[in-house]
Amino acid sequence: MSYELLTILSLVCIGASGLLILTGLFFIKTGRRELHKKAMLSASFLALLFLVFYLTKYFMYPPKHYEGPYRGLYLFIMVSHSILATLNLPLAIVTVFLGLTDRLSKHRKIAPVTALVWVYVAITGWLIFGFLKLGGG
Repeated sequence: MSYELLTILSLVCIGASGLLILTGLFFIKTGRRELHKKAMLSASFLALLFLVFYLTKYFMYPPKHYEGPYRGLYLFIMVSHSILATLNLPLAIVTVFLGLTDRLSKHRKIAPVTALVWVYVAITGWLIFGFLKLGGG
């Protein structure tokens, strides 16, 4: 697969997964539990696909470096994104597990944190792409 195709697939998957997280939050807030479950499981599947595409790209092509004028901002976003993305994988697994096993009191405690981190990671992933695209990376 080409670098460009892997990038597009990664962006679509992580963007759609972030939107599905927000959709799932809307569903649970409006009492539509089954739709919430479907949205969150779909978001999880797309995040898993993202991970496959991202890791494939990472190992097939050398990482790009930002060369633009906003290096400090870029580095802040990149570092926070990387740390939270790494933490979000086990957090998401635990959150999904608790939801699927009907441990809803624990699920309700951890799910808002997971959702917030997930959406932040999705948004900053797109920002990083924009920085690299516009900043010569």
